[in-house]
Parts: sequence; C-alpha cells; structure tokens
Amino acid sequence: MSSNAPVRAGRPGRSSLFAPSTLLLVLAAVPVAAMLFEVLRSPRLHFLDYWSILTRVTEDDGSLNPRGVLTYQNEHPMFLPGLLFWVEAKLLGGYNQVLGLLDVVMVGSTLVLLRRLLPRELGDTKRAALTAGFSLLLFTTSGLHNFAFGFSGAGWLSANLAAVGSLVLAWKGRQVGAIATGLVGCACYGTAFAVWPALALVNWLRRERARWVVGPLVIGVVVVLGWALTYGPRPSLDKGDLLGLDSYLAAVAAALGQLWSTHQDVATGAGVLAGLLLAGFAGLAVRRRLGDELQHPQTPWVGVAVYAAGAAVMISAARAGAGLDIASTSRYASIPALAACAALALVVISWPGFSAVRVAGAVVAVGLATYAIGSVQAGHVRAQYAKQDLLAIAMRTGATTVVTQLRSKVAALPAARALGLYPFNEDFSLGCGTHELGDVIGADALTPLRGVSATERTGGNLDTPAVGDTLINGWAMVADKRVDCVLVLDRAGTVVGGGITAVPRPDVAQVLGVADPRLGFTAVAGPSTAGGHRVVVSAGGRFYQLASAGEQSPG
Repeated sequence: MSSNAPVRAGRPGRSSLFAPSTLLLVLAAVPVAAMLFEVLRSPRLHFLDYWSILTRVTEDDGSLNPRGVLTYQNEHPMFLPGLLFWVEAKLLGGYNQVLGLLDVVMVGSTLVLLRRLLPRELGDTKRAALTAGFSLLLFTTSGLHNFAFGFSGAGWLSANLAAVGSLVLAWKGRQVGAIATGLVGCACYGTAFAVWPALALVNWLRRERARWVVGPLVIGVVVVLGWALTYGPRPSLDKGDLLGLDSYLAAVAAALGQLWSTHQDVATGAGVLAGLLLAGFAGLAVRRRLGDELQHPQTPWVGVAVYAAGAAVMISAARAGAGLDIASTSRYASIPALAACAALALVVISWPGFSAVRVAGAVVAVGLATYAIGSVQAGHVRAQYAKQDLLAIAMRTGATTVVTQLRSKVAALPAARALGLYPFNEDFSLGCGTHELGDVIGADALTPLRGVSATERTGGNLDTPAVGDTLINGWAMVADKRVDCVLVLDRAGTVVGGGITAVPRPDVAQVLGVADPRLGFTAVAGPSTAGGHRVVVSAGGRFYQLASAGEQSPG
C-alpha cells in the first residue's frame, strides 16, 4: 500500500492544473495580456492634453515648475499625475507607452484589490469566475482610450485605484490609512471626490465609531470647498440649451451604461437598469444595518457602487450642458466598469445557492459580451494612431502651424527639446527605410510618377501644394498597390519632412477600380525654403516623384 501512496498523492496535483478555478484565472490574465499588447503598439508620441500639462509643470529649460504641478487641468486636480509626467520625461524619455504600461499596472492592482473583497465562503471557482469577469470589465476594449492615451489613464485610473484601496482599508478597519489613501486619490483626479460618501457609508454599515462616519463626510466637504475656491474660472461648456432634472438623470444613466452601447438611448436604458440594481442592493444593506444584522460581505461592494455612482454623477453634472454624447466618450469607461464589477459581486454574494458552474457561466458571459461590444470604441481610438506619427514629424521639423492643427501645444516644444522627449531624441524616425531628416536623395534616384492609364497601374497625384508647415495631401499607387512611405525634399534633394501612408481614399479607389481604398498619404515639412518642396513616395525600394497639385488626376 505504501508503494501506491505517491501515485494517489500526485493525481490531485496534476488535475488541479485543469481545475475550473485555475482555468478561470488563466482567462482573467487574457485581457491583461491583450491590453499590454495594445499599449506596446500604441504611438510613442503623447496625445492631446499631455502637452498642456507638460507645458504647465515644466519650464522651457526642462526643470520642474512646482506651482504648475499644483494647477488644475480642465477643473481636475491632476497634481500627482502631472508630477509623474515630469519624472517620466526626465528619467525615461517621455514615451506614451511608458504611461500606458503604468496604467495597466494600476488597473491590475485595482483587480487584485477587488478580488480581496470577495469572501472566502464563495469558494475558489466563484471567486475565480468573478476575478475573470472583473478583468474583462476593467480591461474592456471600451476603455482602450485610457491605456492607449497613457496620460488620460494616469488620472482616471490612479483615482480609481486610490478609491478602491481606500475602501479596502476601511473594510479591514484601517481608517487612518483609508483616509490618507482617499486624499491621495483626490490629488490624482476629481472623480476621487466621490470616495468620501462611499467611505462614510461603509463605516456606518460596519458600525464604526461616529468619528469614522462623520469624518470622511467632513473631509469630503472640505476638499470640495477647497477645490471650488481655488480652481479658477470655469471653462465654458454650456451650449445654452435648457436642461431639466431629466437631462441630468439621463446623462448619469448614459455614463453608467456606456459599456454596452455607444448609442445614447441604449446606453441610458442599460444605465437605468444598472442603477436600479445597485440602488436595490444599497437599500438592502441599509435595511440589514437598521435591523441590527451583523456586517455583511456585501458592505464593501456597496461602497464601490456608491463611489462609481458618485463619479458618474459628477461627470454628468459637468458634461450634460455641453451637449457631449457621454455614451460614446470612451475615457469615462473605467467608472461604469467599476459599477459593473460591484453589481456582479453583489449578485453572486446575495444568492449563494447558485452552483459554481452557473455562476461561472453567467459571469464570464457578461464579461465577454461587454469586452466584445467595446470593439467599436476601440476602433475609434486606434484610428487616431496614424496622426500621432504625423504630429511627431511636425514637431521635429518645426511645423508649428500643423502642430496646432493636430491639437497639440507649440508652447510645449521648448521643454520637450530640453528634456529630449520623443520626437526630440534618437528614437525618432520617418519610417522610410534608412532615409531620415537631413539625408540627400539625388535626382537620378527619382522616377516621375505619371497619371494612371488603362495599361499602366502606377501613378499618383498631389491634391495640395507642396508647401512647408501645411498638411500636404495626395495619393499614390505602384503596381496596383499603395506605396510604402512618403518623404518631402527641398530643391537640393535634402529630406526635410515626411508623413503617413495608407490614408483612406475611397474616391480614388472607385475611380481607378482598385480594391484597396487606402491609397492616400499626408505629409508635412518645416517652413518652406527658397524654391519650395518636392514630394516623393517609396515602393519596393524605389523612389517616385509626384507632380505639383493640379497637374495630374486619378483618371
């Protein structure tokens, strides 16, 4: 019998690798890995408001501006993210992907904290199923904006992490730590203001001493009053439309329901259902408290729900009058994701009689469906990548008019140069083989690109003049295929700019009768020198020169 013991002992170890809980935890890792891939393939250059924040927190010589760190960004106290931006720029080169990777770490930490709030009594399979569901929701493709645009997630996601961490500490009875963490969240982003009523409710439900119930509310009032007295003049977002209570309720519902539709009406309906579900659970928690029932494992999840709902209310109150379609604004996705996590946890905890298999199936189905629905939002985000490559060229060549046109800040360029941020470092490239700014391409290396004929499937056209510090648009095709890259030369043949290819031009494709509609290109160069610029495209290692705008046509 002793000889058989090792065999019997080994079987559970081998089978545990394929246990439902293990497989569900593997599934939970998939959205994390997918988001890491998305971040790594996102542009190196930072997006949008990053440059406004960098201008504020950095002097032109690259040194830190402490006063700028403590200045609001679009009404939000992004104090700690602003400081993070400067540190990352100073030490790591100012890359969008670095902040995106930090965002993945922050949301991964939020996922771990949410798992810690799940009671052990649920069992391994249900806990693993909820973990997988949380991961699919927190890393949903609807929220790609906050990862691919690293600066954005640095605010939203750090505030969420701090808020959830604060609620976890309160649930563990560590009240001082909970308050300190809540204050850190408020220094990250304004949505963290909603943590204070959530903390007060959790402590009240836990029957904590009165000071731990009243204290967070007082701190919340002080924080909001301090913000209201110091953030300066409110940006004008009011379109002038008359609003009623219904307008704000619809905006809150759309914010809570945006994970399931980009259409305002559908998102509003989904948000109403989610709000009613969460409100019902909050009411049950209050009834248990008033009935003198012992603290329940639902309590911290009610806190998460109150935080998410409070953040949605703040977003909606600020944006309802601006006429913004909240349902299609993907930077808000992290808030309904937290609300959905709370709803899943509350349902599973409240009905322990359901089998682990049914719970796993339902939770994973909700998570996968939500993840798949987000592909529309993700597509909108990815469609913005190409223009970042164009913006990088405009920055590097000093095309300041184009920099402004592409929604960046010319005022940030001196600090970016001083710090050696991308695109002002050695990693910058025009993406055209070995040819970079300053290289010379002789006239003997250029082949004229003539109009397309019935027998010759090679041609192209400049639709705009080849003038510096403007967007130069056109199309080109070589052997029925789009070109590999585009460069801008001065009259001496020196490379002074470049651009992006694969720009959709369905009008050209229709006229030419070709299958690929992405025949267009957009280029940019610095201010024009004497004699103007020339545009060349590359295909198969050969360079072709395009004629000036108006000299050729698709036919």
